[in-house]
Amino acid sequence: MSDDAPVRVQRASALERQFWVGEQIAPSTRANRALARIRADGPVEHGALGAALSAVAARHEALRTAFVVERGELVRKVLPPRDLPPPLYLPAGTGSHDATAALLADDSLDLAAGRLFRAAVAPDDMGATVYLLVHHIAFDGMSQEIFAADLARAYALTVTGEDPVLPVHERAEPAALAPARRAELASHWRTTLDGAADLPLPGSAVGPGPSQRQLAQAELAEDSLELPVGAWRAVRTRARHSGCSPYAVLLAALGRALAELTGGADFCVGTPVAARTPGQSDEIGYLTNTLPVRMPELSGPGVVERVWGSLRESVIGSTLSCDEIIRAARTTPGRRMPVYQALFAFENWERAEHAAGPVRIRALPVPPVGGHAEIQLQVTELPAGTLHCVAQTPLSSPWQGRSAALLRAFEDQLGLLCADAVAQSLGQENTV
Repeated sequence: MSDDAPVRVQRASALERQFWVGEQIAPSTRANRALARIRADGPVEHGALGAALSAVAARHEALRTAFVVERGELVRKVLPPRDLPPPLYLPAGTGSHDATAALLADDSLDLAAGRLFRAAVAPDDMGATVYLLVHHIAFDGMSQEIFAADLARAYALTVTGEDPVLPVHERAEPAALAPARRAELASHWRTTLDGAADLPLPGSAVGPGPSQRQLAQAELAEDSLELPVGAWRAVRTRARHSGCSPYAVLLAALGRALAELTGGADFCVGTPVAARTPGQSDEIGYLTNTLPVRMPELSGPGVVERVWGSLRESVIGSTLSCDEIIRAARTTPGRRMPVYQALFAFENWERAEHAAGPVRIRALPVPPVGGHAEIQLQVTELPAGTLHCVAQTPLSSPWQGRSAALLRAFEDQLGLLCADAVAQSLGQENTV
């Protein structure tokens, strides 16, 4: 397409403004980057793979949008499709850690120019792994599944000799929030978060904790744990017993684990929730809002139900973006992350495998690249029915070296929360 093709200009969304501001404060930091990992099993043709990557970028306007300030307002300019730089080809068998390091070293992302992602390919004897480094302004967790599905469609066309052109997914103008509604939501959050405490630093750690800039720039240390099928089955049983989502059971277990490690109470945990409208189910973009959830009393019976109630209170106000929530609720300045210092993410969407000619393509779970909180936990439901848990802490922070302890405490608390419900469920089965 010609460079003279018309450019559509739209105002940026509130969620996009968050990442744009973050990029101005701390350019090229890890917290502004998302990583995707897509597996291609079979005889991969690398020329066809490069063409398919370009076709996905041409389909999704979010991947070719420039963000600039015009007349004092941040706007997005949807650019015409253009040739992408070839993927960065890595040595055969390159693992995730080295691939991420190579992409970060080759980071050429530029919001003003609309260069929003960079691809790398690591071949091996069974196929290849495609790694994407994407600016978070254009990519959330669900986007990796959408990217994998469209990559498979485009690759299948290419290897059969067809032109890999996919229908363009046009970006809708972000919905405007009426001033009265914004004021109502701000009032809701002030009431919900009034008097909430910061999460204490763990153990004997003292001091003010890391600043937001330090968190954004820090590398992460991580530990992982895989919970068996029985654990996920127990979580679902506990959720049915409490009349809530399994999400609330997991969040309650994390809240209790954090309280155990810090002695804290009445703190908040940040959690991303989908902000997609029905028409955006197959759209790549940052369509997620992070909400603070205030932890209620975490001891005694009924804790899952109380956490479920707190989560519902947060979702009621989810139309207000996270930065606006912080401005509404934060009354005193400080160098620590405001409102919440711990983050919890749960990924349980379908992870489909897509046929692409002789190749099978699927997205693989991947944890965050950068620090979005002082301590963060991601739990992913895998196709086998297990739960993959990754705890991350920024290096040189009071939480460094404590991610394994968090995972142990989380597993223990999850077992305690689920034990009664599982016992009751087994008792009911035995009386039938």
